Amino acid sequence: MASSDFWPLCALLSLAVVQGKQYALPLPVPEIVRVYSDGNDIHDFGVWKMNVEWRDNFPVGNKPEPVTYDVEIFHTEQMRLVHKETIEDPMGTHRWSWTSPLPLQCTSHSVRLRTRHQSHTSEWTPLYTLKGKDIDDSSESNIYPQDYVARVGEGIVFCCILKKQSHAGFSPPPFTIQISNRTYITEPVRHDDVSSVSGFDILCDYTGATYFIGYAPDDQNLTCETRDLNSVECHWIPGKTGKSRMFNVQYKVNGRNCSVDRCVLDDSVDKGVMNWTLIAKNSLGEKMISDVADPKHRVRLKAPTITSAVLVHARNATLEWQWGEKSKLNSFPMICQVEVNGHTVQETFNGSGLKSLVLTDLQPFTGYSARVRCGSYEHFYKWGDWSNLNTFSTKEDIPEAVDVWMQILNGHTYVVWKSLTANQSHGIITGYELLLGSTTDEPKEHISKATNEHCHKVSAKRAEGDYFMFISAKNSAGISPPSKITIPNLQSDGGIIPDHISGLNDSFSISWDPSPNSSCGYVVDWFPTYSTEQCAVKWMKISSGVSNATIYSDFENGVKYTLSVYACTSGAPQLLQRREGYVKELAPVGKVQNLTAEQHGKDIKLSWKDMHEEEKKGFILGYNVYYKHSSEDQKYDILMASIRDPSVRTHTLSILRSGNYIFKVKAFTSAGEGPESDVYRYVDQQVYTMVSSILIVLGTLACIIAIIVLFCIKREWLQSKLYSDTPKPVFSGEWLTQDFHHCYVMDKILLSESEVLMVENPEPCLQVVPQVQKAQQEVDLKSKDPPWTRYYNDVCDPQTVSPLTIDLSYTEVSSPGIQNPTYNIPLSLPDDANLVLGYMPQIQNGDNQLQPCDVKFVQMDSAGYQPQSQGSSQTTEIPNETSLPLSTASVSSSEYLLHQCL
Repeated sequence: MASSDFWPLCALLSLAVVQGKQYALPLPVPEIVRVYSDGNDIHDFGVWKMNVEWRDNFPVGNKPEPVTYDVEIFHTEQMRLVHKETIEDPMGTHRWSWTSPLPLQCTSHSVRLRTRHQSHTSEWTPLYTLKGKDIDDSSESNIYPQDYVARVGEGIVFCCILKKQSHAGFSPPPFTIQISNRTYITEPVRHDDVSSVSGFDILCDYTGATYFIGYAPDDQNLTCETRDLNSVECHWIPGKTGKSRMFNVQYKVNGRNCSVDRCVLDDSVDKGVMNWTLIAKNSLGEKMISDVADPKHRVRLKAPTITSAVLVHARNATLEWQWGEKSKLNSFPMICQVEVNGHTVQETFNGSGLKSLVLTDLQPFTGYSARVRCGSYEHFYKWGDWSNLNTFSTKEDIPEAVDVWMQILNGHTYVVWKSLTANQSHGIITGYELLLGSTTDEPKEHISKATNEHCHKVSAKRAEGDYFMFISAKNSAGISPPSKITIPNLQSDGGIIPDHISGLNDSFSISWDPSPNSSCGYVVDWFPTYSTEQCAVKWMKISSGVSNATIYSDFENGVKYTLSVYACTSGAPQLLQRREGYVKELAPVGKVQNLTAEQHGKDIKLSWKDMHEEEKKGFILGYNVYYKHSSEDQKYDILMASIRDPSVRTHTLSILRSGNYIFKVKAFTSAGEGPESDVYRYVDQQVYTMVSSILIVLGTLACIIAIIVLFCIKREWLQSKLYSDTPKPVFSGEWLTQDFHHCYVMDKILLSESEVLMVENPEPCLQVVPQVQKAQQEVDLKSKDPPWTRYYNDVCDPQTVSPLTIDLSYTEVSSPGIQNPTYNIPLSLPDDANLVLGYMPQIQNGDNQLQPCDVKFVQMDSAGYQPQSQGSSQTTEIPNETSLPLSTASVSSSEYLLHQCL
C-alpha cells in the first residue's frame, strides 16, 4: 500500500521541480506587429483611438500563468510619458486600444510593451511610432479636432500644428502648452450649455476650427397604450439634445423606426401582457428604456365627433356624437364626461358605446358651447381626448321679477326699476307693464312702458299714501311675476336730519340699528345730492338680520352723495337713517361769493357768502384770509387768519399803514384750499384820525353833560348841609318875579374880589351866589359829615318858593379892618365884569349863546343902583336880618350869577 502511493508522489514532485526551474528562465520579449489609429479619417477631422497588436514569444506549451503586459505611450518628439497601463493577457488575438485625450494627428505617439509574470518582467520592446501631422511639410497651420461634437460639460483639448518655420516665439492663448516642435495644445475647454446651430469657433495662426456642444439621448417614461382597440401607441418624454443636426436622435421601438415622441405599432391588443423597448441614439450616445403592460388595461380613447345639438329647449339640450362605423368602441363599455362653457360638469354618463347625453339646468336664451370625452368603464385608465366643440342657444322663457324701488326728489315721487340682466330677462325684453291703484280703487290704472324706460313719475294725488304699484317685464315667452311697491307719503322722512359720512377705498360703509318694523329686510339707496336728474337713485336690498353694508358703485371723487336706509315693511318703506358725504374729498373748485371789504376806522371788515354746493367738493372746514400790500417789498400773500368755523363768514383786519391792499379768501376742505376770491381796497389812515378826533370830542362833551346833570341833582343836598340855619334872602321887584322859579341861595367864600363861583343848574330856577365868610368853612371842617353831604338842597318847587327880594342899599363901614358879623354886604359889579364858566363846547363864537341855560348879569354901582337895561329897572333887596360871617379881609365887591335854566 505504501509502495504504490510513493511512486505517483515522486512523479509530481519531479514535475514541480522541472516547472520551477522553467519559470525562472528570462521571459521572452513580445513582438509588436502593428500600431494604427481606429477609423478611417477621410475628412481629417481627428481620431483619438490607437490600436496596438502584438504576439508573445513563449515556446509552445511553455507559457506560464498568469501573464500580463505593461504598456507605455510617449509623445515621440519629447519622449514624454503620457500613459502607462498593465493589461491582462487578451484572450485570442493580442490587441489593445487606447483613447487619447487629444487627436492623434496632433503629434507622433510611440508605444512599447513588456511581458510580466508575477514579479518577473521581460525587456521592453523597441518603440513603435504612430506618426502625427506635426512632421509633415505642410504649408498651412492646422487645428485639431475639426467639427468636434462633445457633451455639455465635457473637456475638449485642441491642438494647433503650426506650419513650418512659423513656430518661433509662438504661444498665443489658449494654445499655451507645447508638446512638440510645432504643436501647441490647450487646457481642456468646457461649456455648460448647448451651442448654437453654428457651433463655437477657435482660432490659431490665421486658421480655425468649429465644434458643437450638446447632449446624449436621455428620453424618459416610455408608455404604450391603445387608443382604438386596434393598435398600440407608444409615447415618451424626449430628453435634451443640441440645436445642431449633429445631435439628432434616431428612435426605434421593438426594431421599428419611430418619430421623435411617438410610435404606432399595428399589433393586436388581445395578446395579453406585452413588452416594448425604445432605443434612442445620436452622435454622443445611446439610451434604451422599456415598458410592460396589457393593452386592454391601457385604454385612452380618441376624441369622438359631435354632429350637432338636437332637441334644444329653454332649460335643457341633447348632445350626440359618433365613434366611426366599424369601430370596436361602438360596443365598448365606457364612461363619458361633458364640459359646458369651459366648466366640467360633475355628473358623468356611462353605457356601452355611449353616443349621446342630455344637458339640464341650462339658462334660457343663452349661448352654450359643449364637448365630451370618454374612458374605459371596466378598467378606467385615463380620460380620452376632448371632442370637437359644439355651440348652441337655448330658447326664451318668461322673465324674472324686476327689482323695483322709489325716489322722492324735489317734492315728487318716482317709481324706478332696474334693467334685467341677460340671465334674468330669459329673452329679449319688449316692454314693462305697470298697474297703479289702491285697495279701494276700482278700476286700477294700467300703464305701459317701453324697453328703455325704467322710471315713472307718480301724480301728486297718488303720492299722498296708501297707493301701490305692480311692475312686470315681458318678452316673447310671456310676462314676469309682478313686483309690488307701496308709495310712501311725501313727508315720510319724519324730519330726519342727515349726518355726515366719509368714504373709504372708493366705497361707503354704513350701519344702522335694527328696526322692529322691518318685515322683509332693509333697502339702502344712494344718489348724487345735488343732481337734478330724475331717477338717478341706485339701491341694494339687504336681508333681515343684517344691519350694515359696504357699498361699491361708480362713485366719483368730490361728489356729495346722499345715502338712506329704509326698513322694508308690509306697507310703505320706513326711513331709518340718512347720511351725506363724499367717497373722497377734494379741494374746492369754486370761490366764495360776494367778497366785500369795508373800512371802519383803522380796521377793515371782510364779509362774504358761501359758494355753490356742487363746487365745494368736500365738507368745508373753514376759510383762510390773506392780504397783500401794494408796496414792492411785499411779494407774497400774508395769511392773517385761518377760520375754523365754516359758519363764520366775516373777519376784521387791523391795518397799520395806508395804501392799496388786495384781500383774498379761500375756502378749504380736508383735501386742501380752493381758488381765491379777492377784493381790492384803498385804506386811508387820515380818515381814521379825523374820525378818532370827532369821537374824542363827542366823548368829552358827553362826560361834561353827565357831570352837570349830576351836580344839579345834588344841589339841595349841599344847601341843606351848608346853610340849613341861614335866612333866605328875598328879592323885590317885578322883573325878578315874573315867569321865574326861585330857589334857595347857596354861597361860598370868595378868596379874592374877582373870584366868583359859577354854578350850573339844569333845573329851571334862579340862583344867587353871594359872598360867604371863611368862618363857615371852619364850621364845615369841624363837621363829621363829608362836605358833599352838607351841600344838598331839595329840588326847587316853583309853586311853593316865595319870591326873593334883594335890597341893594348899603352902609359904608367906618372901620373896614374890624370884623363885624352882622353888616350888610354891598353888591356891585364892575363895568368889565365877565362871566367865568367851565368848559362849554357849545360856545363857538361871540354871540354869547349859552346852553343849556341863559346867563344874565346884574351890575350895581357903589350906591346900590342897577343900570337901566332895555327900559326897565329892578331892585333886589336883602333882608337886614341876614347875618353872614366875613373873613378878616373885607370884600369890596360881589357878583351874583343868575342862571335862567332852560
